[in-house]
Amino acid sequence: MSYDILPTILGNSIPVKLIEFFIVNENGLYQLTDIAKMLKISHSRVHDLIGNLTRMRIIFETKQGRNRLFELNKDNPIVKQLKELFKITRAYKIASGI
Repeated sequence: MSYDILPTILGNSIPVKLIEFFIVNENGLYQLTDIAKMLKISHSRVHDLIGNLTRMRIIFETKQGRNRLFELNKDNPIVKQLKELFKITRAYKIASGI
């Protein structure tokens, strides 16, 4: 799946694609390696960006043994607004054929 709904509005940046990844996959826990592979981004770049998103509390980090897992913080007010923007933008893209 390509992550291109939010970049339509917010620009085609890696942080925007990362946030959209978590919005689309909001019910999962993901390792850095898996996120990097799915987004075709370097592991180190995802690592840097995840740090910023966890500090902002947009993403939660959980540890399972030696594994670091990440998930969307659905209760964060910024996340709620981004999810709404995602829905509206997606519906517009579908309706207008963009």
